[in-house]
Amino acid sequence: EYKYLISQADAELLKRRLPYIMERDPHAGPTGKYTIRSLYFDDFRNTAYYDKVDGVKYRAKYRIRFYNYDPSILKLEKKEKNGNLTRKTAQTITKNDARALEYAHSQGCPDTPEGLTEELRLACLGRGLRPRVLVDYDRTPFLCHAGNTRITIDENLRTRPYIAHLFASPRAMTPVLEPGQVILEVKFDDFLPGHLSE
Repeated sequence: EYKYLISQADAELLKRRLPYIMERDPHAGPTGKYTIRSLYFDDFRNTAYYDKVDGVKYRAKYRIRFYNYDPSILKLEKKEKNGNLTRKTAQTITKNDARALEYAHSQGCPDTPEGLTEELRLACLGRGLRPRVLVDYDRTPFLCHAGNTRITIDENLRTRPYIAHLFASPRAMTPVLEPGQVILEVKFDDFLPGHLSE
């Protein structure tokens, strides 16, 4: 997984070029994009955050994620990084699970206490993890079966400290990037196809 900061102009150029050599993500719908909301967990020292900022080679973080502010499909994810290598473990959870995990530090117990839900609950109790920050952004994704390649263009990155709950209104969030900045992500399994690399 590689990430780059690019200009809005370059992002618009890629949005016009990539459909000729990649498929559009069918989940993106007619607009070609969707909004992602993530709730990140961290301890009181913000260890996961500072590990990322400091470039710690191996690091891990937990998040609950859903799309277009629709909580009908919720994912609990654990994302582990080892240099540029990434492993993501995901579990579908219920809305009740998500609410329980928001309060797991005070013995909240998900309906499905297994796999990642139990792992996160124990991390909340044992390591002091708490819901810390909400992050929203708009993603334009493209797919290529060769190499299981995904190229995504992420815009309008915004955030706020966690104060209410995961399903709170998206209003009153703070922009993260400078005006005109966009995040380009390139993700693949075994190889990046040559025509995409070029």
